[in-house]
Amino acid sequence: MKEYLSIQRSTGTLFREIPGAYIWDKLDGSSCRSEWTRKAGWFKHGRRHGLLDDSNPQLAEVPALFESLLAEPLTRLAHNQRWQHLIVFYEFWGGKSIAGLHTPGDTKYLTVFDAAANKQGFLGPRAFRETFEGVVETPRFLGIENWTRGFVECVRLSQVEGITFEGVVAKAGIKHDIVRAKAKTQAWVDEVIRVHGEMAGRKLVESL
Repeated sequence: MKEYLSIQRSTGTLFREIPGAYIWDKLDGSSCRSEWTRKAGWFKHGRRHGLLDDSNPQLAEVPALFESLLAEPLTRLAHNQRWQHLIVFYEFWGGKSIAGLHTPGDTKYLTVFDAAANKQGFLGPRAFRETFEGVVETPRFLGIENWTRGFVECVRLSQVEGITFEGVVAKAGIKHDIVRAKAKTQAWVDEVIRVHGEMAGRKLVESL
């Protein structure tokens, strides 16, 4: 099943300006994915790397939650779009989730943030909005901005309206030429380090 590549953080020499980037709120949870074909239906569910299995008990409820929240509307969408194949990427999260840790008993949600149809690459940001918004839960769209160091600094300082806590994701382009970037708030970085400790926390901050 197609994996979702890690999004490069906008720091240091890795920074790249993106004119006219679509900006979304980034939810703090675990990235998951599910695959559908017209013949087999939703037949495969995965975590960020690999399939969902018993190795991460915190994600055990994802398949049932997907069936309850997303399977029917996404199947209807796929038929309406006349797709033969679809992979959706979504965040599994709760109000108390932090850097991959999920609290038992906390209500969990699935929020679709990207999709690839008919093995033709990912939908561009505009097409994703037009196709998925209003059909299933998607991250809050924050507008189209020029992705600059100044904008990233505003994210770090939590000065961009609409951010829930972690930060934002930026996307531009279409299909195999999509460019992505992400930026975190300092408040989120500090909380991850507080929860996980200095060494583990900083490692998580760099990997998420």
